[in-house]
Amino acid sequence: MKKIPALLFIAAISISGCDSYLQEDYEEIVVVESYAVANRQLPPVRVTTTVPADIEYNLNSAAITNANVQIVLLDENGNDEEVFPYRFADGNQGVYIPSIESQQHIVIPRRTYRLDINFNDRDEVIRAFTTVPDQVEIIGEVAENLVYQSSEQLEILIAENIRTQNQSVFVFSTVAQEPVIENLTPFYRASVDDGNVELIDLINNSSGLINEGNFQRNPDGTVTLRFPWIGVAFFGPNLVVTSSVDENLNNLVRSQQFQLGGSTLPPGEIPNLLYNVEGGIGVFGSLSSDTVSTSFLRP
Repeated sequence: MKKIPALLFIAAISISGCDSYLQEDYEEIVVVESYAVANRQLPPVRVTTTVPADIEYNLNSAAITNANVQIVLLDENGNDEEVFPYRFADGNQGVYIPSIESQQHIVIPRRTYRLDINFNDRDEVIRAFTTVPDQVEIIGEVAENLVYQSSEQLEILIAENIRTQNQSVFVFSTVAQEPVIENLTPFYRASVDDGNVELIDLINNSSGLINEGNFQRNPDGTVTLRFPWIGVAFFGPNLVVTSSVDENLNNLVRSQQFQLGGSTLPPGEIPNLLYNVEGGIGVFGSLSSDTVSTSFLRP
């Protein structure tokens, strides 16, 4: 999921929701960013502000260092079950981390969490919710070696799980184990040679969102995902991470795709990004993932 955090910097000059942007004068808005991962410790939370469009965005100057931050585990009725306080991480750019007592908590799949933020010197009250996807479990064997762009496509079989939204949405990420320029696949080698992308940005490469129209649900409840070749940036050994993302991440990324092109909307009618944050903008999202390894061979 390497590419998702960068969306907040693009979003920093937009206002929340999908209505028209009607501001005549610049108004500073609080931006939050946090990603909970099933069966891992509670995530850090970044709290910053937007800056005017004509000023270079810098995390040091945009960081908010005096926020009151907590994450709350909700019960099945939506009531507070357990509260986890956070503290500011000294020296970091607006980052808050779980307090010592909160670090013992492991994020629970299929449960809903609420992010609460308020300030001693600001009026904003920030609130956001995420329901963590069920744990992704890859079952069955994965081919040890696959010839790049051959007819034998990498297939990932995922155990039956319980949906936490209307449809499941997955993302593949490949993490190259030998990320040298000589190992780049042709498409990405050309992009690096042309200066369109840096080599370091391809080490953890995302396939983009894969919704239910692009995978197969089997009679036994398992799901078969076919790995797209465009996700392979490097020949050689790779870790292949399969992640299930929540509705918040899905909405943010899909709406961002409209802003960066690929939309059939007429000029001047591009909607704003879809946020799930009350009182500010940004994302409080969640995901679950599992990892296998394989090696992509040259044809």
